[in-house]
Formats: sequence, structure tokens, C-alpha cells
Amino acid sequence: MNKIQLSLAALLVGGSMVSANEVPVISAGGTKISMYGFAQLNAVYEDGVSGGDAGVPGAYHWTEIVAPNAEDGEGRFRFNINQTRIGFNLSGPQKEGAPEVSGRFETDFADGVAYNRNAVGTFRIRHAFGQVKFKDLGTTLLMGQSSDLIAPLSAPTLNQGGLRRQGSIGTRRPQIRLTQALGPVEAAVAVTDDQGANNPVMPGFQGALKGKLPAFWAGEKKNVELTLSGHYASEENAANTKAELDAKKADGWGTPASWSGVASLALPVIDIVDLSGEVFYGQNLNRYNNGSIGRSGRATGFTGDEGIQSLGGWGAATVKLPANLSFAGGMGLEAIDENRELKSRPATESSAAVNNPNKNMVVFANLKYNIASTAFVGFEYANLTTDFADKTDGTKVDSGSLNRFELVFNYAFR
Repeated sequence: MNKIQLSLAALLVGGSMVSANEVPVISAGGTKISMYGFAQLNAVYEDGVSGGDAGVPGAYHWTEIVAPNAEDGEGRFRFNINQTRIGFNLSGPQKEGAPEVSGRFETDFADGVAYNRNAVGTFRIRHAFGQVKFKDLGTTLLMGQSSDLIAPLSAPTLNQGGLRRQGSIGTRRPQIRLTQALGPVEAAVAVTDDQGANNPVMPGFQGALKGKLPAFWAGEKKNVELTLSGHYASEENAANTKAELDAKKADGWGTPASWSGVASLALPVIDIVDLSGEVFYGQNLNRYNNGSIGRSGRATGFTGDEGIQSLGGWGAATVKLPANLSFAGGMGLEAIDENRELKSRPATESSAAVNNPNKNMVVFANLKYNIASTAFVGFEYANLTTDFADKTDGTKVDSGSLNRFELVFNYAFR
């Protein structure tokens, strides 16, 4: 049986108390396991109608699309705890001169966005990976589920959606990743799960090049970071029969590929002000944090590999204020090329109308008060607007706009 040693803040270790700020650690068989996470409540009021995937009214924990004529509906309140998170950092066992072994397992309860599920049966794995670091070579090999290489930054919004469909396309997926440090530059490549196909014949591919320079004007520990990244995934399903294979050969790939190019910048201005943002252009990005505003497939009127193409991004500023306060504000935007969009569909006797969005924008500002080093209260205001493509018969679809007010309480342990 493995010997298990438990170190907690309330226990004596080596004749002295462990600091209250020290992370509780379990050592099992030489592997150190430290636990972290937080409990979080989000309370939201919206003065209009948020939309589902096709712009129809829905009840969701976070808002990504606004329904047409959203202002015609009544306001609504929502409460949830879905962002509550639990994680474990793993390290070792470590032998002198051997590569460093580490990993992470992290989960939350935001698998479903439907309002009536509120953390019931919605256990979601965010991270589950192990990695080996060869320090002498500057090389790291990661295997498991972790963050994408593309679009690595997170916008400082309190909305649980994190600018999904509104300019941010980075998310998480299973992958095998190799990273090489070259002085102030870091190069990485990854082979990933191609989640755009049910039975993919090939994996997806991602790459990133990150440069880092000291921002001496903003503090000793701050850096300017510029990352150029991109991905390609064929999203081609494997044929199940010879007839299907012959049909694929006659029709090329059979489905438009997914690809992107992204530029990300983190820029400290002074010691209390930071700017950050990303810009991207790509095709069929719905498996990348619901990019392409959730659309995928062939653009209306095209054949072959001409998919839905869009341009998007976000920018934000964060400011540290006196009295344990901090401010953040910014905007996110994604617009689909009108020549590569998916037209909306009018209602027929056999099918309901489908409203396909072609422009999505959010402007947000929030204020956070740190009650303690482990807890904060935050309030955010956001204005969201969604435009929709015309219907195939030429009929216009009205835009939707609403105001969102969100109160957040977060109590963390780490």
C-alpha cells in the first residue's frame, strides 16, 4: 500500500504551522497532488430575449446570440452555480537528472447551457492531461485534454460564455502537443481531435509561435507577449460503405475544411493598466468556441470546399484601482463574409424558419471588489447585438439587441 502524507494548514509540519496561504498537498506514491478551485454564483438580469442556436428564444445561463426583435420581450432573471470549479495539479515523482513529470485534472458543471439543468447532471471535464518536460532541451511533451494552441488569451468578462460567438475562438480538446523553447520564443505544434467530424479520417493540426519581451516600464514580472497561431482540420468523415466512398471521390472532400489564422497580444501599459486582444480570420469555426457564430458547412450557393468564412476578435483593458477594486472593459465582434455566409431560411409547410446570424457584437464593462485574497464580488454590464443574414427568398430578418446585468460572487481555494 502506498504511504500517504497529508499536509493541511491546520496541521503541524516539521514543528511549525503550514502557512494559511500554502496549498494543501497530498503525497501519494511520490506524486504530489494539490487541490484548487472555487465556488461561484452568477445572478443575471437581461432586458430582452436571448436566442438559441438559430436565433429563436431560449433559456440559457449565458448569452451568445440575441433573438430578432429581442427588445419586444420582457426582461428575465437567472441564477446559477455552473461555473463552480474543482481541479488538481499533479507533479512527480521526481528523480535527479530525470525529466519533470506533471499533469492536471480540472472540472466544472457547465456542460449544458440550458437554464433548467443548473449544475444537475452537467459534470464537465475541462483539463485532463500529463506532460513531460525535458529541461536541458527546453522541450515539453503534453498528452491529454488541454487548451487549444490557437487564440490562447481569455477576455476579462464575467459572462460565462467568455465571448463565445463574439470574437474568441480558443477552447479545449484532446491533443498530443510538442513545445520547444528557443530563448524568448516558444514554438508549439499539436495533433488534435477533429471534433467537426463524427468519424474523422484525419486528426486536426494546430501550431503557434509565441514571443515574449520584458515590459520593464510596467513592472519586473510583466511581459509583452505576441502569439501567432493557426489550425487546419479537414472535418472529413470516414466512409462506411464502398458506395459512400465512391460518392466521396466524386464530390471531393465531401465537406468544407475548418481553418484559421490568429494573432494575440498582451500588452502592459503601466503597472496598473494592461491591454489584451485577439484577431482572427477563418472558415467553419463552430467547433472552436462556437466561432463562425456557430455556423458550419457550405456557404449558400457554393459547392466543394467553400465554407462559411468570418473575421472576428476582441480587445480589452484591465485597470487595478485602489481599495481592492479592479476594472475591465472591452468589446468582442465576429462578422461573417456576406459572400461566404449561410442564408436564413423562410418557413415552409415542411420545416420551420431558421435565422442564421452573420454579425455578433458585445460591449462590456465590469467592476470587481476583492473581499479577501480568496474571494471577490463583481458586477458587469454588457450590451449585445446580433444581425442575421437575409432569407433565401430575399426577406430581411430583424436584428436583436439587449442589455445584460450580471452579479458574480466567487470564493476560491488554491
